[in-house]
Amino acid sequence: MKRIELSQAAGRRWDVVLVGTSFAACFFARALRGRDLDVLFVERGAYLDWDHQLAHRHEETPAQLRQTNTSGQRKDWALRHQFGGCSNCWWGNTPRLHPSDFALASRYGVGADWPISYDSLEPWLCDAEEIMQVAGDDTAAGFARSRPYPFPAHVPTRAERRLSQIDPSWTPMPTARANGGDRGGCCVSGACSLCPVNAKFTILNGLSAFEDDRFHVVTGAECRAISTAAGLATGIVVRDAAGAETELRADFVGLAANPIGTSAILLRSGLGGARVGQGVHEQLGQFLWANVPFDNYYGGTSITGAGYALYDGDFRRESASVLIESWNAPPSLRLEPGKWLQRLKLKFVAEDLPRPENRVVLTDDEPHLLWAGHSAYAFAGLARARDQIGGLLPFAEEIEFGGFEPTEAHIIGGTPMALRREDGVVDAECRLFDVPNVACLGASSFPTGAAANPTLTLSALSLYLGSRL
Repeated sequence: MKRIELSQAAGRRWDVVLVGTSFAACFFARALRGRDLDVLFVERGAYLDWDHQLAHRHEETPAQLRQTNTSGQRKDWALRHQFGGCSNCWWGNTPRLHPSDFALASRYGVGADWPISYDSLEPWLCDAEEIMQVAGDDTAAGFARSRPYPFPAHVPTRAERRLSQIDPSWTPMPTARANGGDRGGCCVSGACSLCPVNAKFTILNGLSAFEDDRFHVVTGAECRAISTAAGLATGIVVRDAAGAETELRADFVGLAANPIGTSAILLRSGLGGARVGQGVHEQLGQFLWANVPFDNYYGGTSITGAGYALYDGDFRRESASVLIESWNAPPSLRLEPGKWLQRLKLKFVAEDLPRPENRVVLTDDEPHLLWAGHSAYAFAGLARARDQIGGLLPFAEEIEFGGFEPTEAHIIGGTPMALRREDGVVDAECRLFDVPNVACLGASSFPTGAAANPTLTLSALSLYLGSRL
């Protein structure tokens, strides 16, 4: 991927322009390699290599977002404007969405069905896992697989070994934190937002998977709008650091900024219809700690286990699915002499349903998030989880719950896919209903937000969509 100047990019016409350089854009481009297409990535941030990031420890000013929060609870959002986007700061958990996550409306009468199924996406999930060199357990219940994980699961904690004997729905957490492959092994320090040993997959350390002689990238250029003529996109308008605007010509535009940025671009462009920006959401998390009568931890990575006992069932008609994460590092110690390690640190992660009042609007031509709070459905899922967790931990001596987390760092929605124009912004191939040579890539196109982390699924979806271009 050759870095070029904005003036060079403006001097030609591109087959494909991709806005953003994180998972959604790069996995889409992966499917374009070797197809004689001139592809330009447009990144608003800088190119910061891993050595620079490690030396400066994320000291750069984080992206700012204007927000009006009427929920009564703190709400943060994870944005990263730099080459590779949030691949620089994610933790690397890669659970698959459950097959039922794609069919909430037809199975349980809530949310919406996706116009794509688990089975149709499954081969692309395998491809994404191979690119990321995911470590996981092939025997995990509830997930039909056509190929094994590339590498074996990390060593479970001592508590997880007991839990898996009690309930087979406890499984190792699939993860892109290395347990084999060409990256160094996970150091189990729990410093995963900026891995000190480069064990976690990122766009930077996985760049060879996305290389092509006809791929180029411009950094420091923010996409502001899409240019159109006769019902088709003709390119994008970008703004450089000095505020000057330039038009880049293209036959196809893929928006992969992030759900908030993608929504803002469409709003400025007057494209996508009335639903653009509506329903931005993410999961709702809550930590809990259990005192146990044995030493715990000693697992092979930071988050080692995933519990599915509360994930799927008819209860989802009224309350959210909850994934249980088991945390090995950083550890939470039991503050009693001789019992330091007799502690089990878990996290509930509840799915959420999009609410139209949670939306992106423009104020002074910049994105402004109106946040009214998570759905009652998500809170009901966490309440159900708190009521039932005691029965899932028969050896627990005492359980303590934390407050609701201000973010899960997984922004979802704003341009949902649907079969009909009146139900969404993009079609089953994530193309705008009104401008078919514009695609909204990434989690912005998810009709619903599952309890499982979205990164693997959005990467697989991009591979699938790129293959169909």
